[in-house]
Amino acid sequence: MNLRQKIQPATWPPVILTRHFFRRLFLNETVFFEEQMIQKTIGIIAILSIFPAYIADSLLFIYLLKPEKGTAWAETALFITFIMLLIGLITLFEWEVMFLDRREFLNLMPLPLRPLTVFLAKFLSLVIFVGLFAVGINSFSSLIFAMYLSESRSHGLFSAVLLLLTHLLVMLAAGCFIFFSMALLVGLFNILLRGKLFQRLLDIIRFGLIVAHIFILYFFVLDTRWIQERFQNIQALKDSPTPFMMNFPPLWFTGLYQVLSGNREPFFRTLASKALVSLTLVIAAFFLITLISYSRYLKKISPEGARHYRPSLFRKIIEPVLNFTILKDSVQRASFWFYHSVLTRSRMHRNKILTYFGLGMGLTMIMLASTGRFFWKYQAGNMLSLPLVLTFFLLVGAREASNLPANLPANWVFILSEGQDRWPYFSALRKWVFVELILPLYSALLIFYTLLWDWRKAAAHCLYCLAFAVLLMEILFFQQRKFPFACSYLPGKSKIHFMWLVYVISFVAYILIPRWMEPACIKIHYCLLSIYMIFFTLLYCIRFYYKTYFYLKHEVMYEDFPEISIFDLFHS
Repeated sequence: MNLRQKIQPATWPPVILTRHFFRRLFLNETVFFEEQMIQKTIGIIAILSIFPAYIADSLLFIYLLKPEKGTAWAETALFITFIMLLIGLITLFEWEVMFLDRREFLNLMPLPLRPLTVFLAKFLSLVIFVGLFAVGINSFSSLIFAMYLSESRSHGLFSAVLLLLTHLLVMLAAGCFIFFSMALLVGLFNILLRGKLFQRLLDIIRFGLIVAHIFILYFFVLDTRWIQERFQNIQALKDSPTPFMMNFPPLWFTGLYQVLSGNREPFFRTLASKALVSLTLVIAAFFLITLISYSRYLKKISPEGARHYRPSLFRKIIEPVLNFTILKDSVQRASFWFYHSVLTRSRMHRNKILTYFGLGMGLTMIMLASTGRFFWKYQAGNMLSLPLVLTFFLLVGAREASNLPANLPANWVFILSEGQDRWPYFSALRKWVFVELILPLYSALLIFYTLLWDWRKAAAHCLYCLAFAVLLMEILFFQQRKFPFACSYLPGKSKIHFMWLVYVISFVAYILIPRWMEPACIKIHYCLLSIYMIFFTLLYCIRFYYKTYFYLKHEVMYEDFPEISIFDLFHS
């Protein structure tokens, strides 16, 4: 190896590690191969950039009609709040890879790498990730800020370019602040709590934050009147700032925006100093927590196989009942409790389902807010669609989670014990989804509707939607051959970036058609019973088809392979 090869930047360990950590951030279902990462990331950024551009245009359009005399900082504060919420929502989908995990520690410890090199590479990868999205989603809004404000202030082209660069720089700083602040939340819980308590509590917090972010973003994009009412008196707070104003992070970066734009007022300089100090402290705290986590892994790294789990209280109570009623077959019984163990012990699968369900819950909160509390007591509109929305996202999350292997080497048990009748494996999957996902959801919905309506109306509505939930479950798991939670996983086969329109149309049809049919079905006597008779007949036919034909002719898949065209293209 010559000297030139030794000093190539691409071969430096920090560069290699940074590239590895950056790609790891995109290692999920929608992004896998490098060329797909580039294409899909550009597509996501292009879609997300539309919303900030729309918000910027609606906020600053007034300054094309009248001169801007130092009042645009209020609109800037509102816009920065929206950007921080958007970056925060993106951050929630990266929680699991924000810190070095157990597998990375085991792989990197034997290598001759300094801890500082690893930490720096991880930090740079996160900054590049935040910068990619912060700059990308502000690509159009930065042009709007530069053109509208420069035109209103009668500034030249050079000032417009400086304003554009200032806009992008401040949005990057605000994005890094919210990103690493959420990382600190993960790190602090990881240090203070251990084991299952940390995982369960963090999952609940993540679920709640996803719902809250989606709910608040709705008011920025579709119901801007509520947000504008909250910010309409912000100009008056400049002369008499309140403690809330001085401790509201988006206003800190608004002050930084004004200072970098040339405003030297003491009020904005105070806010700018808070922004810089807080950003520095957050980054320093991130390094400190990363160092503490690294020291913990050096002291004690136990293999996954050393963990021993005891049956939960729920399983001790419900297992005899289910085994006596719906799980009389031994194969079904073993498969059902295997799926139950995956849900209770695998954080990855639980987060997958909770992420999808969080999106549905956020949309549900928006529908409730748009309906208005006065109309909650009426059986119409959005109130009829709530169970359908939640069921759709919950079942789609369960379908996606079933594709991920919980422990791939464990599938040899099922391979060796597989008999000619393969239907019990997948019948147990449907029973598991119904018992542990659908029934708890509809029990909660029944209580919710009973508090608002008469219990008879609430029960009829939940029974009606429950039939469509079972039908959707059969559609999503139709002709499934991959063994749930034990088949190898090949990301990218869902082709979400190509099939998104089909998914959207399917979702809208699933929500609107049952809602349109329900009022007539509830009013007509015995109509609900007729629907259940039709559905039971359909389910019996599907079960008969699976048991007598499909699973006798087709083998169960334990290894997933790419399509031939993709496989050849990848190797070529």
